Amino acid sequence: MLEPTRSQRAIIIERRVKLLAFLCSLASLFSFILFVPNLLVSFLSALVTYFLLAPSVDYMERHGLSRLFATIIPFLFLTLAMVITIYLFVPDLAQQAGSLQENSQKYLETASALLSRVEEQIGVMLNSVFKVDLHNQFSPQIYSWASSFFKQLPAWISKSATVLILSPFLAFFMLLNGREFVRLLIGMVPNNFFELALSLNYQISHQIGGFIRARLIESFIVGLFLWLGLLIMGFPFALVLALFASLLNIIPYLGPIIGALPAFLIAMTNGGSPTELLTLFTIYGIVQVIDTVVLVPFLVAKIVNLHPVTVVLSIIIGSQLMGILGMIICIPVVSVLKVTSAALYRHFTDFRT
Repeated sequence: MLEPTRSQRAIIIERRVKLLAFLCSLASLFSFILFVPNLLVSFLSALVTYFLLAPSVDYMERHGLSRLFATIIPFLFLTLAMVITIYLFVPDLAQQAGSLQENSQKYLETASALLSRVEEQIGVMLNSVFKVDLHNQFSPQIYSWASSFFKQLPAWISKSATVLILSPFLAFFMLLNGREFVRLLIGMVPNNFFELALSLNYQISHQIGGFIRARLIESFIVGLFLWLGLLIMGFPFALVLALFASLLNIIPYLGPIIGALPAFLIAMTNGGSPTELLTLFTIYGIVQVIDTVVLVPFLVAKIVNLHPVTVVLSIIIGSQLMGILGMIICIPVVSVLKVTSAALYRHFTDFRT
């Protein structure tokens, strides 16, 4: 076997140095985003805004506008939409959230009593063969979560204000200069990985962009239908409950169930009749049928093709690592890993052949 010449060794060293520089740059970027306070949520929010507006920005740029004006115009429309939304809905949302906080103790006591009744029924069904102690196991945890939520609410509001300021700033420069940054990053990739990097960049941007836009549309429709249904029913806290359910609907399988629980808990606490509970069940059920039968197959399923077992495991791992945020972002992260793994496998397989 011939030993490589000096020039060949220099090329090999150059490739390794470029690959190392590329990997170090990615690691530094991810570390910076993860460990700077509030930056991760701001970055994710900016990324959502980027993928939401990128198609319109690219379209206007292709039709003659400069990149700067093509970026400014959608931002102005988005800002106007947000101002109108805040003006119309935030006062009611704040009033309902405040009222819900004032009555939180009553709802927690109802949840505790409900656990006791479930425990009794399970004990009767099992004829005391197994000792079930749901009340003592889950009640302290429920009170702890609720207490933590209301104690940390001011801090969350403060963080949200930081995110609202930082996120549009990041999103604007992602849209304006994002392509140059990606080109700079890909330029650090060795030549034998260059086509792979370009292909991955396109596939990931296309898939994640489509997934985010589809999920936003799906959550908006689910929240709108729930809000209208609860409003027609005359149910209290309709806007808060619809917003809560639409946000959690992003989490596959578990999200819709968790999102519906507060409404049923409030109905039982307020002494809701069987007819009211049935109406509530019908509203949430119809919305979930529309979501499952219409929205998911047409909007989401074709974009992220993951096995249900993979989805469930991803949600569990995401919840353990990052809580609710991990449950929300786990699907796009796993989708990126799947695309990357498949592309790397094809690349190395073709390279060997």
